[in-house]
Amino acid sequence: MRVAVIDDESIFRMQLKMMVSKVADNKAIKLEVEEFSNGPDFISALRERRFDIVFMDIFMPDMDGIETSRKLRKLTERTFLIFMTASEGHYPDAFSLHAFDYVTKPFNYERIDQVLSEIIDHTPIDESFIKITTGPIEERIYLRDIISVTTDGHYLEINKSDGDKARVRLTSGEFMELTGSDDRFLMINRGIIINQDFIDKVDNGDVYLEDKRVFPISARKVSEITQQIKDYQFNNR
Repeated sequence: MRVAVIDDESIFRMQLKMMVSKVADNKAIKLEVEEFSNGPDFISALRERRFDIVFMDIFMPDMDGIETSRKLRKLTERTFLIFMTASEGHYPDAFSLHAFDYVTKPFNYERIDQVLSEIIDHTPIDESFIKITTGPIEERIYLRDIISVTTDGHYLEINKSDGDKARVRLTSGEFMELTGSDDRFLMINRGIIINQDFIDKVDNGDVYLEDKRVFPISARKVSEITQQIKDYQFNNR
């Protein structure tokens, strides 16, 4: 799971990152923590990658936490949002933005552990992966990290959420078999497979992904595939 910490004070970012890492170690799970000192930088990053959990400071210069959270919610409703502040006067704003919880400064480990445990214990941790071999190296790629897969001759290029790529000698059909026909993955055109969790929008027969790639839907199947995407998004929102 990917965690974002947004706070203009570095001491609080550092403390919270340490506490989140300690929770992850104690639960033996992977929590990747990324720090942001302001709202605009976080929103810019959010357009390129997803965060499962967001700790948001309310009082920040320029763009405060409430405004930043409004922009967050325009992009996604699926993130667990936790507000951070030294005072307790913003509960109405927090609930209107579908905040999961609210923590006050200074932090203590027990409170952070409680909040994260409530999320982790009731959220399935997606550890599904495929194994691919490139030369002498065997690589494990988690399905949640795959944004798209495209055909390049006799190879597939697997584009991942961290910006990295993997090139492997497989057919599209073999890739789908490796995933166990996971319903996140949809072939929208010959040699083009997308992870529907990373769709930004569908417009005029094209699929726009969160990493800024745009792929055309097969002209013969625009209506059918568009409906499949709508059904998936409805069932998984």
